[in-house]
Amino acid sequence: MNRTFRFGIIGPGKIATKFCESLQTLEGDAQVYAVASRDGEKAKEFAHKFKAPKSYQSYEELTADPQVDIIYIATPHPFHFEQTKLCLNAGKAVLCEKPLTISFSQTSQLVELAKSKKVFLMEAMWSRFIPALVKMKELIDKGEIGEIKFMHADFGFVAPANLNLRTFNKSLGGGAQLDVGVYPMFLALWLLGKPDFIKAFADLASTGADENTAALLGYKNGAIATIYSSFVTDSAKEAIITGTKGTITVHTAWHKAASFILKKNSDDKSELFEFPYHSHGLQFQAVEAMQCLREGKTESSRLPLDMSLLMAETADEILRQIGVTYDA
Repeated sequence: MNRTFRFGIIGPGKIATKFCESLQTLEGDAQVYAVASRDGEKAKEFAHKFKAPKSYQSYEELTADPQVDIIYIATPHPFHFEQTKLCLNAGKAVLCEKPLTISFSQTSQLVELAKSKKVFLMEAMWSRFIPALVKMKELIDKGEIGEIKFMHADFGFVAPANLNLRTFNKSLGGGAQLDVGVYPMFLALWLLGKPDFIKAFADLASTGADENTAALLGYKNGAIATIYSSFVTDSAKEAIITGTKGTITVHTAWHKAASFILKKNSDDKSELFEFPYHSHGLQFQAVEAMQCLREGKTESSRLPLDMSLLMAETADEILRQIGVTYDA
């Protein structure tokens, strides 16, 4: 029988709620054990909702709790760096929401710290572990659509027109690229690797945060990827991957897909692959993190720290080209 891993939660908000609801599908493998927030009442309410036995008003108390096996960080991304560093220095395994940090420099420091401390660290890029996308990647790796020559992925939604909200507030990491742009960017890097060329474009809000952003990624082998993110358009949220032998289409919302379509050039018919799942889909990244801990790993081979470094490096270049900077 597998042991039950006790999760500590930093940042009991909307995404943490989805994560904890997803954990409930794992039938005893995972427990929401402790919750920490600078707002003690909020921590207590969240702990009560998910039947967590502990709540703390400081992150330091959470990291000092010897019963906590792994900490899930779900605060806005400008706070990830210091909070992850606190956890790693306390010897606590960390699953940190994407983006891991707001810069390549910060990400590099966390990766170096995790390796020096020999403590598990994984970016919570949960789409990587969605069953449909895992199967999609497996078929691509088997050559079912041949060599990828073009791919497109987008993620746009219309955010409330309040410039003080997290989406547009740069002090809270506001901006489409870091918020939802990380999804299509990840897909391109996962399927095609590090680009040889990047050309980025954006419209900026009056706060200086990007609200409508696109990037063209080019590769010396001829592959091209277009990625798009937005806070001012409700985009299709589809992914299309076209190779020399066929095309895979992942319809809306591709980042949490339960199905996709494979169409080969040699066949008039399309094949539908379906992988339904319960809850929000965030449980699959937790399963990966727990399996790594069972095996004594300090990073996931399926989502290695090198991928987090590549995502941070690519995001840095996109932000540089569109003229978005953050104080940190």
